[in-house]
Amino acid sequence: MAAIARRSHMAPVSQTVTLATAGDLNGTSDNTQAFVVTGAQRVMVVQVNDGAAGTAGIDVIEISKDAGKQWASADKVLAVGSDDATGTEINGILNAAGVEPTGAAVFKLGPYEGPTAIRCIRDVTVNAASAAWVTGAPSVLMFTIGQTSGAPVVV
Repeated sequence: MAAIARRSHMAPVSQTVTLATAGDLNGTSDNTQAFVVTGAQRVMVVQVNDGAAGTAGIDVIEISKDAGKQWASADKVLAVGSDDATGTEINGILNAAGVEPTGAAVFKLGPYEGPTAIRCIRDVTVNAASAAWVTGAPSVLMFTIGQTSGAPVVV
């Protein structure tokens, strides 16, 4: 099938990439699932309840401003249904075990100025707000708006 001709690539939507794999109890902190989001107008994160039922665990989205050397809980994170101007920022903490979404939960992030990378952490020794999953774990996916039409680059 031929590719669809688009009239504009003013705000391309990237391919989806995985920040955290379903069933991976403590995730990764080695930047193998961390991506560059520099230049994105917005970043969308989707937590998909596709792992076994979780009994404990908290996913935290982190950002880095120095190419993945230092990380901190992401600011500018809102549930997708929140008002951009008045919504409550959730400081990168996604739904925890016991309150996983039915199907999926969607979050919007950014914009971020300057070089920025993103990852999802599930390890309390790396980020005190997070927690490894005891059983099960959802997948956490990400795509960008206004950065690339391909896949975002790994850090």
